[in-house]
Amino acid sequence: MSISVNTVIDDLETGLQYIVLWIAPTGEFGYWHNLSGRSRVPALFSPKVAEQNLENGIYEASVFSPEDKLRPEETLSDRERAARDIQWTKIQSAVELEPDIYESSSRTAILGAIAKQYNLKVNNLYYLLDKYWRSGKTKDAFIPAYSKCGAKGAQRAVYSKRQSRQFNMVTVGKVLSDADRRNFEQAIRSYYFTQERRGLKSTYEKLLEKYYALKDTLGELRLFEPSQRPSFRQFQYWYYKNRDIVTEKKKRDGEREFELNNRAVLGRSDYGLMGPGAQFQVDATIGDVYLVSQFDPSAIVGRPIIYFILDAFSRMVVGMSVGLEGPSWSALAAAIINMATDKVAFCKQYGISIIDDEWPCHHVPASLLGDRGELQSKNADNLVNMFGIRVINAPPFRGDLKGIIEQHFHTINANGIKQLPGSVKPDMSNRGGHDYRLDATLNIRQLTQIIIKCVLHYNNHHYMSSFEKSEAMISSDIEAVPIKLWEWGIQNYSGALRPFPEDVVKFAVLPTEKAAVTLRGIRFKGLFYSCERATVENWFERARSTKIWPVKVSYNPRDLENIYIWNADAKQYETCYLLDWNSKYAGKTLTEIVYEQKKEAIAGQQLKGAETESKVNLNADIDAIVAEAKNMDKSVSAKSKGERVSQIRENRVVEREAIRNGDDAPQQAPSQAPTVPQKNRDAEDELSPRLRMIRAKLEERLKNEGSKSDL
Repeated sequence: MSISVNTVIDDLETGLQYIVLWIAPTGEFGYWHNLSGRSRVPALFSPKVAEQNLENGIYEASVFSPEDKLRPEETLSDRERAARDIQWTKIQSAVELEPDIYESSSRTAILGAIAKQYNLKVNNLYYLLDKYWRSGKTKDAFIPAYSKCGAKGAQRAVYSKRQSRQFNMVTVGKVLSDADRRNFEQAIRSYYFTQERRGLKSTYEKLLEKYYALKDTLGELRLFEPSQRPSFRQFQYWYYKNRDIVTEKKKRDGEREFELNNRAVLGRSDYGLMGPGAQFQVDATIGDVYLVSQFDPSAIVGRPIIYFILDAFSRMVVGMSVGLEGPSWSALAAAIINMATDKVAFCKQYGISIIDDEWPCHHVPASLLGDRGELQSKNADNLVNMFGIRVINAPPFRGDLKGIIEQHFHTINANGIKQLPGSVKPDMSNRGGHDYRLDATLNIRQLTQIIIKCVLHYNNHHYMSSFEKSEAMISSDIEAVPIKLWEWGIQNYSGALRPFPEDVVKFAVLPTEKAAVTLRGIRFKGLFYSCERATVENWFERARSTKIWPVKVSYNPRDLENIYIWNADAKQYETCYLLDWNSKYAGKTLTEIVYEQKKEAIAGQQLKGAETESKVNLNADIDAIVAEAKNMDKSVSAKSKGERVSQIRENRVVEREAIRNGDDAPQQAPSQAPTVPQKNRDAEDELSPRLRMIRAKLEERLKNEGSKSDL
């Protein structure tokens, strides 16, 4: 592992641990900071000696990982952000003076001037510098650690006197006792968690009615004195503290305009390109090829958006992404994550095997150059505050400032995309020309595989005939191939590249939206997730018994297999995974999932329309049969109501026997009497022989049993 800024070096002989702060462009010397001791000043060291000790096993090197997880800007409260910025303002001008700030003689003068300006003691500035260096040289080192203050979960001590404000000389609230807290618990169970859905204020009123009021002689309730009953604020505080459902509303009236035009995001455009990582350039283009869906190969989904991040010094492709969403921060975030990702693992996801030397890029640069698009949004704050990256936006209509990456797009389109099925051809819009969109064959995953192959070829074999070598490059006889220039720059001009853990970079740049905790899981974009924290804290059971609630999540639009929830208490994020019955969406992009959901919705609407039409016809058929039945002659007038009801069982027997024997139109059942009245003999003569036989058997059975038959 090569030594660079933020590399942590462990001295196995002495047990000391150092973090590299700065390395000279020539690589002859550098400064590191002792993380094991209490010294607040950096020390001079030799990178070459350190590398020899690494080879000999005296030192061990690792990637710096902050003790407290770095936090995205949107997770900070206004109070935390203000406290951080105040401390940062004091030392910003000092830490940018590298390497002067590391040298004892010049550091004294620099800090003396700042101390005089802010009326501070120099020792206070040394404390801030030490904190900044120990935290990987990031602005977020000064976020106050409120979570480490106080005694979370511990019960406050009970005082004999109410320690609170007084309004109009009347004490509000009382000193809470264990009995009061039991009353709170009972009131919450009895009045808040019920189907009445009372509000917290209404629950508090019922609490006072039951426990803190007495009836007077007239039978009216009289509340205890204010100093003898808990205030609503005490009750509310107790509830939110014990139920862990604290929510904060952030008010930003008018802040959007300020954030858009006055944020301290832009870096210095004259930063020198001294070695790999001095400046990365990023841009997007629309791929000249039409793609099909991963769900349905017959569905054409349009052209992809391709992002590349190049190192301006070596022309090395250090990051890329291929997606279907238009140019946006979420699309750029995928490329930035890839920039800091181990490329061996990344290629393996697409079935491509490489070794680290073929694509040794997993670093954060000193500066990032864009074109006033995604990098001008407030999402870029995290790049500045968490990683110390200088964000540079090219002026309008100055694409020439990004000529390096613009030329790379031309190379990829000419050498890789133009030959693919479904690629855009010049004569596509001509009258009678072939519609090449119908030739689309590749899906987004297959195109990504092709782009990775193109990048590997470009990085390792592309010769840049127009590349202007420096005098040092000429003397070293370096070939103008990106991988050769990268390796040469690492050996001779290392110091600008800084490795950061992939998960830290991922959470810093991913877009955030709100999801909902429901009884079926954490619902996001129509998909359902779960995580360990939700299971332990019974989120889904609570959602079923009470109601759903929102949570803020970060997500990768290129792959919705996982989403991430920030846990402010633990200063880390929880990884949420798709539930098994949603696993068919794993590995799919957000655009494809939305497309498939809309297609299913349209198909469902069409089926519902056909179902409604069939139901209308069914109702009409039923009405026709009922009308026909009503029009049939039932000889109702010949019998009384009593006779009709009393003969139900006999009628059932006759009907059942007739159906069993295949008679088309069974006649009425016999009367209950064992003999047939004379007035019905004429009707009997008209019955079929089969039915007369059935009646005779029935009469004989009734006569023998002397009662009605159960048959």
